[in-house]
Amino acid sequence: MTQNRPVNINLLKIKLPLSAFLSITHRISGILIFFVILPLSVFIFSELTQNQDSFNNFMIIYDTNLGIKFGCVGLILIFQYHIFTGVRHILMDFHILNESLSSSYKSAVTTLVLFAVNAILTLWVML
Repeated sequence: MTQNRPVNINLLKIKLPLSAFLSITHRISGILIFFVILPLSVFIFSELTQNQDSFNNFMIIYDTNLGIKFGCVGLILIFQYHIFTGVRHILMDFHILNESLSSSYKSAVTTLVLFAVNAILTLWVML
């Protein structure tokens, strides 16, 4: 056996391709959606639908507290990022996009550009 093999791979020391970076962050965003965004959204929705006063109180807090507003927008952006990268993965799984290295890089850049445009529009509308 060769003795030059690494014992463990440090992801901070190696240069990942952009496609691999999108794949890893897609999985991280999925974990965040499942464990943070989904429970928080259910809680906020249940609070908003109790009565008119709870809705008005939440809207007052949302309008006056910049941290709450940025938190809500951040959670929305994480969900949108997951959707954009998920569509890219689905297109690659169905072989609509080529699986070559150059095509993978181009689709990753396209996904990031589309997400950036969408994020700017979301920030403009929500803030």
